[in-house]
Amino acid sequence: MSTIDFYYDFISPYSYLAAFRLPKMTQNHPDLVFNWIPVNLPSIIKRSGNIPPATIPSKARYLLRDLKRWADYLNAPLKIIKPGSFDARPALNIASALPPEERVAFSQTVFQAIWSGNIDIGNRDWLQQIFDRHSLSKDWLALIGEKTSPALEQQTQQALKAGVFGVPTFILRAGKRSEMFWGVDRMDFLEKAIVQSQ
Repeated sequence: MSTIDFYYDFISPYSYLAAFRLPKMTQNHPDLVFNWIPVNLPSIIKRSGNIPPATIPSKARYLLRDLKRWADYLNAPLKIIKPGSFDARPALNIASALPPEERVAFSQTVFQAIWSGNIDIGNRDWLQQIFDRHSLSKDWLALIGEKTSPALEQQTQQALKAGVFGVPTFILRAGKRSEMFWGVDRMDFLEKAIVQSQ
């Protein structure tokens, strides 16, 4: 059976847009297993030798326009957030500890709340706001932690070993073959590869 590993971080607006597109792809390919794998993007960038795009002024200006274009194209609500303005690790720790179905539901809720502007991400209690507004299980709050959890670190190492240098990244595994696709703008190529692998 073919599978897709979807590596993401809540601080990434492009991961949000990819997550916004995934339900339709999942619906189009019901026999395909999608593995949602949260990772620590700042750690991946540093350890892979990559450079945060927002540190390059001309690229940061371009990405701002590009994000707005993508949001319009997908009809996705999007509020631009200053890079580095919040720490996603508490939410990533929770996602890492959840079983697959709960992880997907939780991650979709967090992505939508953050990037649609439904919560005040500048508030230190932003994650509590999400729990309160979306009636999420209070049991999950015990999974927060203050730093990178062992599970999140293991997933980050897994991503690095697979060659991931940024998110969103998809790795299609079909039989003994695997193919990587980076970026929301590569999801059409991913879908074509899915069809060819079936």
